[in-house]
Amino acid sequence: MNLLRQAVKRILTSCVPSRWLLTRGPRQTTTKTPRIALTFDDGPHPEHTSKLLDILQANQLTATFFVVGKNAEQAPGLVQRIVDEGHELGNHTWSHGEPSQTSPSLFLEEIQRTDELLAALTGVVPQTVRPPKGELNLAKLRGLWKQSKNVALWNVDPRDYRMTSDAEVSAWVSTYKPQDGDVLLFHDNHPWASQALTQLANRGTFDRVETVSVSTLVGISPASNSPVAVSTIAST
Repeated sequence: MNLLRQAVKRILTSCVPSRWLLTRGPRQTTTKTPRIALTFDDGPHPEHTSKLLDILQANQLTATFFVVGKNAEQAPGLVQRIVDEGHELGNHTWSHGEPSQTSPSLFLEEIQRTDELLAALTGVVPQTVRPPKGELNLAKLRGLWKQSKNVALWNVDPRDYRMTSDAEVSAWVSTYKPQDGDVLLFHDNHPWASQALTQLANRGTFDRVETVSVSTLVGISPASNSPVAVSTIAST
């Protein structure tokens, strides 16, 4: 992310409510237990997502999965398992196309198509969207807000998609100090997220925090049971 984009991101997130654009959750005032959101992008993956779900279940953790529509279409059982085990589904577009090469109209069409698939598979429409690479322009952002979507970014990025060894996972785990409202970015189309969760669990990290969905973190409904409305936005 370049310096200009970082500056715009800081300005936007300081000016709009977290229920519209989230980088980290609001600080709590009523409890001393930090709340963090574990999020996983780019799945579902037949091997890695299944393993992550096993680890989450074993440690009684809650997470949010930002699924890619075309991958969800190939793994409907995993999508249903995510919902059945109490996790949140988020929309990560249909194809995860390169943001600079995806027009606002195509981007919103992909959000719509993924919503329709997830509604058909699970009966609910995700209210939370994460754009590929976390990159948006104002037309895409405006289009999502017109659909009452929450845009969820992150403030903790282990860069697990670049990891190549357990040692790299251990190096990150040893430095992570949970803070209330953290939104952690992992990827469930790579093996390292499950390694990171296992190591965090072994260090007792999850004994000191509460893991919640992105929607819980910002206090919005995680999904809609209403039919998917056809988008009328065609900004370019």
